[in-house]
Amino acid sequence: MRNYIGHWPTKRIDRRTLLLAAGAAFASAHVGRADEPSETSLRQRAEKKGLVFGTQVNAGPLFSLKPYQDAVLRDASMIVPENEMKWRPTHPTALQSNYFNANRIAKFAEDNKLLLRGHTAVWHQNPPAWTNDIIASDDGQKLVLEHARELINHFSGHVMEWDVVNEAIAPEDGMPGNLRNWAPYNKGGIDFIADCFYAAREADPKANLYYNDFSVYYRSQGHRRDAILGFLEKLKSKGAPIDGFGIQSHLIAKAEFDENIYRHFLSEIADLGLKIRATELDVSDVRLEPDINLRDTIVAAHTKQYLDVLFDEPAVVGLVTWGMTDRFSWLHEGWPRKDRLRQRCLPLDDNFTRKPMWHAIANAFDHAPSR
Repeated sequence: MRNYIGHWPTKRIDRRTLLLAAGAAFASAHVGRADEPSETSLRQRAEKKGLVFGTQVNAGPLFSLKPYQDAVLRDASMIVPENEMKWRPTHPTALQSNYFNANRIAKFAEDNKLLLRGHTAVWHQNPPAWTNDIIASDDGQKLVLEHARELINHFSGHVMEWDVVNEAIAPEDGMPGNLRNWAPYNKGGIDFIADCFYAAREADPKANLYYNDFSVYYRSQGHRRDAILGFLEKLKSKGAPIDGFGIQSHLIAKAEFDENIYRHFLSEIADLGLKIRATELDVSDVRLEPDINLRDTIVAAHTKQYLDVLFDEPAVVGLVTWGMTDRFSWLHEGWPRKDRLRQRCLPLDDNFTRKPMWHAIANAFDHAPSR
């Protein structure tokens, strides 16, 4: 998950916006008419098409709030911890590992026969403070690889797939190969990232291994699409054991989505022999007026437009939302609305009631081609 996305200005509602909303309302009305009965869960709709629906979970509410747990179990067949498997919480000091909450989530998945995604082994934003000087030194790459091996080996046989490396591409940093300006990447380049995948395969030979990144969905993000595609091509040429590409899918209601551009990009990823999973879907409504019905309508229409293109690509294996309920979303703090209203960004509202976005996802699964 990305911690911050730059703020977009919101505009007062005008005639064009109202016309867009009216069109979105029409789409949303059809979104709600799914082929399956309304009691059919998202997991059942996905499984019927050979896809997987999952969601991010947080240990706090998962083990203390029954409606939250019930919502997860009702709709999801896969879960991924929000933070509990990241480096900082799992290895807070040089001499201390702490897998308590990550183990609890893994056991919850096992007890409830849920698939488990691992997130994430290598990410520039989350190393604990004690690693800072080491990572900046010549021993930094070794330390990162040791952490990846230890983490993935700890859950070997329990995690279906890992986000091995997260958000390594940053063209704006101006570094070779469009890699992010981070010491291990600066020193080791693409070869070091390939080593991360080799270490992951060694630690768990049966897990599917993914590269995960953001901002490849909209017309204006062509430079990032090209950079990530080139990066994946190089990684494959190195023989790295990479199985898939995770597309975070942090969407923005009213952003300019070009179906043809995105369809072509997905096809190019598939041509590399990679599986594709949307790994962190939510839809920010920061550009929208306060009215709840308007926000829900536009968010649902945007969700369906995106998923219809996504699911048309045969290499896509499923969808993970970055949470089930508006009550617990990183967007409230990471990208707040200027009016401080809670974002309407996930399938269920604060009271775990289905919103138009839930029906949009249901409709997209119902109309997806079978795998």
